[in-house]
Amino acid sequence: MGAGLIRDLCLTDHTTLEDLLLVMAKNVECSLMEAGAKPGKDYTLLDLYKLAQPFALETYKGGKINFTTAWPSARD
Repeated sequence: MGAGLIRDLCLTDHTTLEDLLLVMAKNVECSLMEAGAKPGKDYTLLDLYKLAQPFALETYKGGKINFTTAWPSARD
């Protein structure tokens, strides 16, 4: 998988909506790329955030947020 529009993440704060939205958008992007989508051609950064928004808001509203980030290149 090549480079996407969202950089790989190292540290996030799961209590903040902005980090939760960022993580969800990164997950959406990874899924799109796994399906063969090309960054900048098949989707934009705004597309990723629009697709991630419902998931992030629902998770944030629930109050029980627990996630980790583990993109391989973030550990290099």
